[in-house]
Amino acid sequence: MKPSPLVRQCLALLHSNNPIQLAPTTTTKLHALLLTSGHLHYSSIYPLFMLYRACGLPSNAHNLLGQMPQPPPVSLDNSLLRSYTDLGHYRDAVALYSQMRSFDHLTFPFAAKACAGLRLSRHGRAVHSRALTAGFGSDAYVQNALISMYMSCGDVDEAEAVFGAMQNRSVVSWNAVIAGCVKNGCAERALEVFGEMVGDGSEVDRATVVSVLPACARVKNLSIGRAVHRLVEERGLGDYAAVKNTLIDMYGKCGRLEDARRVFDDHKYDKNVVSWTVMIGAYALNDRANEAFTLGCDMLMTGGAPWPNGVTMAYLLSACSSLSSGKHAKCMHAMCIRLGLESDIVVETALIDAYAKCHKMKMMELVLENGSGRTETWNAAISGYSRGNQEKKAIELFKQMIAESVHPDSATFASILPAYAESADLRQATNIHCCLLTLGFLRSTVITTGLIDVYAKAGGLDMGWALFCGLPEKDVVAWTTVIAGYGMHGHAQTAILLYDRMVELGVKPNIVTFASLLYACSHAGMVDEGLQLFEDMHNIHGIMPNVEHYSSLVDMVGRAGRIKEAYGLIKDMPFEPSTSVWGALLGGCVLHKNVEFGEIAAKHLFELEPENTGNHVLLGNIYAAADRWKDVQDVRKVMEEKGLSKEPGSSLVETRSDQCRTALL
Repeated sequence: MKPSPLVRQCLALLHSNNPIQLAPTTTTKLHALLLTSGHLHYSSIYPLFMLYRACGLPSNAHNLLGQMPQPPPVSLDNSLLRSYTDLGHYRDAVALYSQMRSFDHLTFPFAAKACAGLRLSRHGRAVHSRALTAGFGSDAYVQNALISMYMSCGDVDEAEAVFGAMQNRSVVSWNAVIAGCVKNGCAERALEVFGEMVGDGSEVDRATVVSVLPACARVKNLSIGRAVHRLVEERGLGDYAAVKNTLIDMYGKCGRLEDARRVFDDHKYDKNVVSWTVMIGAYALNDRANEAFTLGCDMLMTGGAPWPNGVTMAYLLSACSSLSSGKHAKCMHAMCIRLGLESDIVVETALIDAYAKCHKMKMMELVLENGSGRTETWNAAISGYSRGNQEKKAIELFKQMIAESVHPDSATFASILPAYAESADLRQATNIHCCLLTLGFLRSTVITTGLIDVYAKAGGLDMGWALFCGLPEKDVVAWTTVIAGYGMHGHAQTAILLYDRMVELGVKPNIVTFASLLYACSHAGMVDEGLQLFEDMHNIHGIMPNVEHYSSLVDMVGRAGRIKEAYGLIKDMPFEPSTSVWGALLGGCVLHKNVEFGEIAAKHLFELEPENTGNHVLLGNIYAAADRWKDVQDVRKVMEEKGLSKEPGSSLVETRSDQCRTALL
């Protein structure tokens, strides 16, 4: 059949020596015309394939491969793999790779990138194995891609094994390992690799600097950060905005605001929105809210400066939180509306968080009610209630979220589980357990540990222990949670046995572990065991005791009637005793009717907490127990002069419908 003029024109366009790029709709129309006119010959398939690739329709290009008279060359499969990965169609890329029967050194980097995008470590290992079998295991391009893939999948050891086997390491190889270590929380290792890189004489480029400075910031290693800064100046890398921005961020997170501002004020580079944002963020992070607001105003008023983005406003809202200023939060809210950023998820979440931290719960509820209703906003509101000791409202909001078919995520449960734990209600613990089980979140060690804490505080130790035993990997947080659970319910001996087993398995205890153990020993009267643990904490594990440890220690010794020894511990503290420490001593004095040290503890408490009625009442009780009624009258007179009155005790009773609080007068 003789082609029509239009078909001839299309064929000429398709077989032109000059590369062309058509719109997706035009390409599909061209394909349809050739197909319906019967002129889609084999010679036209390849150029049509390339057109589909170029216009971002790799699936259409993929369909054409089956129409080729013989298996397509590997170059076509590779170009299709590249299109899929560039567009983020990683599943399609993995499916195509699994159908391929011939490979070259370009195939495996694209396949590895697809596995990295899907976090498919098992599939990535298969790509690695096939690359080795095909003889491309020592190809530098393939090895760099494998390092990046393993790092993206969180398998740092495998990535380092590939890196260690490399004979010719390029700057790309070093950068991939450094960036991967930072991404996977191994900042110290990233700095070690950087040191090896410099020692090896490898060239440092912009990507190296941008990768290693976040590691310095994370571990607050200012000395290496400064060394990198000097390297930047020596190599002439300081003119790049990305490098300057990372330097500002590093200095800010290391608390060196003057250095950060000096880099920011350098006129040798063009500041972009990230430059302004990281400097504002540095001020907010270091509780310099006023400077953050001033710089925010400068950003708006300076000619040629970019407009704030969502992250900029989130930092400014964080500054409002540090001031607990609802007025500032409202001003920033108005600015977000004026800039058209109120629907930005980062801004919306930051607004809810800021209002919660400024104790403006009505405004927080208003933002949530009128917002996008996305999971992140619900999480922020639930977290706001939990932090504000409004556990009941947090739980109600969580249940409303579920009722409105908003899908919770791991952050939701990280926010709500502490509220369930504080409610100490076994029935509620069972409810949230069922919810987690149904939604499949108990595969997470973090969430399961949170549920163990819920059961522990509700008295469900058997269920908490069963969950703990089911954990595939038991980290220090999980061990500490179960130790605290047994300790708070009087099973101090069991808590110590668990601690011994934990240390035996090589899990290093932390400050919370010892705080839980000392609390357990205090309430079980196990003074000698508690004192030994206190010694082991510093001498064996190298943990410096904090005020919470001393409070528990003083409480433990004071409860045992060793008041003078408890006072001696306070005198030997390496820092100023807090109200909790003096309160622990005063509690021991009340228990054992010790007037001498009770007066000393009360004197310090009156200075630290002049408005606390309870301290006056406890001192009065000590005097009453010693029949010193004149002193009792003097304490009451001081309370009257200060306008202090004893609050009535109360009990909380849970009923089917609600909670009832009864005052005991």
